[in-house]
Amino acid sequence: VTPKILHCDFEKSISNASITIFHNITIKYCVWHYKRSLEVQKNKLCYNEVENNHKIYLLNKALTNFPFINPEYIFDIYNHIKIICQIYNYFNFLNFLEYFNKTYLYKYDIQYWKYYNDINHITNNASESFNNYLKRLFYKKPSLYKLIYHLKREESLSYNNYKRKIEGVWKKKKNINKN
Repeated sequence: VTPKILHCDFEKSISNASITIFHNITIKYCVWHYKRSLEVQKNKLCYNEVENNHKIYLLNKALTNFPFINPEYIFDIYNHIKIICQIYNYFNFLNFLEYFNKTYLYKYDIQYWKYYNDINHITNNASESFNNYLKRLFYKKPSLYKLIYHLKREESLSYNNYKRKIEGVWKKKKNINKN
């Protein structure tokens, strides 16, 4: 099995290991985790400045929407935001911009978190849902053989459901309430 795309949180070790093992894999980081990380850092570094100044609030919103902007313009927009903050002495937001620069412009490759012209899967909700499903399936850690058996079974069920959907035979199951 050679995966083509890996959707994951912003975990550098996971993406590096995946690239090492699967040389041609495409990494896509989750936009929800991107925005959440920015929110946490904003709250630490410049919460009051952003909440009390509409201009900084809009600059922050621009940063949170970077994954949907043409990557050719990201550095220019970042520099424009930085110049505005320097002119108006938004010191706390400048600290936040420095965090953003080090983390998202240099530590993580933009191609892994940009979704401009590619909005198919912007979060890793599907993989997190499947992980939760597996946790419910196994109350305790299964043996390797049992895990493989269940994963193969899931794979065949998924494939069968896919085939039925394509053929137009698949119908969503209705919940039946037993009273």
